[in-house]
Amino acid sequence: MPYYGYYGGYGDFLANNIYCILLIPVLLLSLWAQAQVSGNFKRYSGVANRRRLTGAQAAEAVLRAHGVYDVAIRPCSGSLTDHYDPRDNSISLSENVYNSTSIAAVGVAAHEAGHAVQYAENYGPVRLRTAIIPA
Repeated sequence: MPYYGYYGGYGDFLANNIYCILLIPVLLLSLWAQAQVSGNFKRYSGVANRRRLTGAQAAEAVLRAHGVYDVAIRPCSGSLTDHYDPRDNSISLSENVYNSTSIAAVGVAAHEAGHAVQYAENYGPVRLRTAIIPA
């Protein structure tokens, strides 16, 4: 009789491996999404925006348009390491976004500023996410 888990039953084998069965599609989807983001960022990094705004200026414009004035915008190292940190209320933009005038940089910066606006407006799904993160 083949060994299928601690108790040896087929049901235990299935219960122990259902996690792996569900994890594979999620992993493949996340790899595909990351490839799409990276590819589009690379494609549009060479296209300048008409207003010649840098990523930092675009993030600041989004914040000001929504009446948010207490969020710091700072550069960080890496590529596509951009993020909003609600703990210290700051937006960190990677070097290739912070000073760039490309439409890719403006899009990434505006996206991160959108997160800051969501927190400032106490957006419901963000509150739920904040409650779940410690778990």
